[in-house]
Amino acid sequence: MHMAGHILLAEDDKALSALMQDFFRAAGVAVTPAYDGEQALTLAQERSFDLLVLDVMMPQLNGLEVCTAVRRESDVPVIFVTALGQEGDTLAGFRAGADDYVVKPFSFPVLVAKAQALMRRARGLRLGETELGYGSILLDTATHAVTVDGAPVSLRPKEAQILELLLREQGRTVSRDLLIERVWGVDFDGDERMIDRHVASLRKALGTAAQHIKAVYGKGYRLGGS
Repeated sequence: MHMAGHILLAEDDKALSALMQDFFRAAGVAVTPAYDGEQALTLAQERSFDLLVLDVMMPQLNGLEVCTAVRRESDVPVIFVTALGQEGDTLAGFRAGADDYVVKPFSFPVLVAKAQALMRRARGLRLGETELGYGSILLDTATHAVTVDGAPVSLRPKEAQILELLLREQGRTVSRDLLIERVWGVDFDGDERMIDRHVASLRKALGTAAQHIKAVYGKGYRLGGS
């Protein structure tokens, strides 16, 4: 399975860390664990991650110190996960450079969703002016070139247009009516099964990345989202 992002998870409670790792990996996210702040900082400086999840109260270095040090070199998204829930604690987290602050006890699915949203946003900010992307999919709107995990993918013109529309509307359901209007035009005189056949062909061409395109019963299609 293609891993939709790679996170550094710094949590000194090994039982809690194991649970969090299970939830992230079940969502297709690769995880590298760290069990103290010094180890977390070393890993963050030596490797490339899409997101850091940091406990605040850790041995060696606390999460605030790790985040402050990372921020001198990187704008990687950071989520603090901590038992410290007072307003002053939260403000300290954001001042250190956090993008989000989650207080224990927390919902594991909500944490995963927050992490995925931050990683998607960060990927979008790193794209070029003519590029659209989601997960391992990248489309250049100027050249219509498509890659998955860096490998070129050959699409027919209608498939590329469908993919571009889904990428532009990622996380939202695109109705069949809108697909017809944007891809085939108002003079379309076929039936909706033609759309389904093109989407099926697009999915086949995308290989492992096809999992990101979901059919929404009775409505249309969506790229990404829950």
